[in-house]
Amino acid sequence: MGILVAGCNKFVDVPAPVDSITGARAFDTDAKADAAVRGMYLYMVLGNTSGYGSTSPGLGVCSDELSLTTNTTSNAYYQLYNNAITSVNSSIYNYYWAPMYNVIYTANAIIEGCANSTGMSAAAKIQYTAEAKFLRAVNYFYLVNLWGDVPMPVSSDYTVNENLSRTPASQVYSLIVADLQYAQANLAKTYLGGALRYRANRYAASAMLARVYLYQQDWADAETAATDVIDGAGSSVYAMEPTLNNAFLVTSKEVILQIVQPATNLYTWDAFNFVPSLATSLPNYPITDALYYSFETGDLRKTNWIKTITIGTVTAHAPYKYKLTSGTTATASRTEALVFLRLGEQYLIRAEARAQQNKLATAITDLDAVRHRAGITLIGTTQPNIIQADLLTKIAHERFVELFAEQGHRWLDLKRTGQADVVLAGKPNWTPQAQLFPIPATDITNDHNLVQNPGYN
Repeated sequence: MGILVAGCNKFVDVPAPVDSITGARAFDTDAKADAAVRGMYLYMVLGNTSGYGSTSPGLGVCSDELSLTTNTTSNAYYQLYNNAITSVNSSIYNYYWAPMYNVIYTANAIIEGCANSTGMSAAAKIQYTAEAKFLRAVNYFYLVNLWGDVPMPVSSDYTVNENLSRTPASQVYSLIVADLQYAQANLAKTYLGGALRYRANRYAASAMLARVYLYQQDWADAETAATDVIDGAGSSVYAMEPTLNNAFLVTSKEVILQIVQPATNLYTWDAFNFVPSLATSLPNYPITDALYYSFETGDLRKTNWIKTITIGTVTAHAPYKYKLTSGTTATASRTEALVFLRLGEQYLIRAEARAQQNKLATAITDLDAVRHRAGITLIGTTQPNIIQADLLTKIAHERFVELFAEQGHRWLDLKRTGQADVVLAGKPNWTPQAQLFPIPATDITNDHNLVQNPGYN
């Protein structure tokens, strides 16, 4: 399974004999196919600078929520923070482009393997195909939002994949929606493997669909998909954790999907990247003043989800949603895992979707569900007659202070709402073209059908 998962260092260069043989053997039985799917999840967070181990810090410094303590060329995110990214930047290639296409390649191999298997049960074929399509959609979502038009391999055939051109973002989104709709229709409402929420279920697919519809400005469908999560499962399954510090635990009822790291790592890469292990260190990626001073008076998130560190005369603030920064004992001792989808986001998605449809009263109710947990004044109490434009501004602010340092929400929000040029104008070297990353030079060299994004060589 290690060969199947790691067989695609570049999506355009997959060695056929090894992968075709391994792929066939991987789907002899349900158990082997299950191992392939579990490997796909694992690869999402295999390292602190691989895939979703680095989206929070890397995309955070692209926006106005995180900065760099050491702003020198030796920092892996220096070019991202300073809007000086080149097409040979190893960080965007090794941290995002290559790992995301690796997961997509593996998802394609699983979809094909399930379809062609003669040894798997019908139920297992549906389950694992749905999970593979879910993760394929997730990775295409990030790729299309980071690069715009991107190559869209839908098979594991290297003879096709090595010559792909860029597919228009609208078509990529069509595949994302179709994959998530398949997952929504075919995944069970319960979680595979028990109480822990480590693998996608129907509601994870609905939650991701709600996000995708929101980005497409499909307000009605975004509202419906978010409602499926918020109301469909009921409070016995999903509920806002009344205590903020419980929201990111493996026992959290707010969690819709967590992605767990290898059994030898009980901590999350977000905590590893954000929280200094010793009181003598400043955080690598401190919270900006723009974020820190955006919290309203009495906001409990400022005191529970931010750690203030003073070294000598310097004070900095670190994201502190995850507390555990070490631990390598038995898996049973795990208390935290990377929260990929959670209920707080769904309330904010539905609030925005409803506000855009001028359903202001119910939008306020959704917004206040998040504000109530944060301990701040409710809009329904203080501003019940707020107009649509002001309510949308309130929702955007709430996303800033609720979803900070979580998989790049702020960076993607600024771009999708057309606010990036306004908000980020003061950042070093900012130009509108910085909203998209450069296509890695390695793949442009290997695939002459690829065209670079504007502004990059």
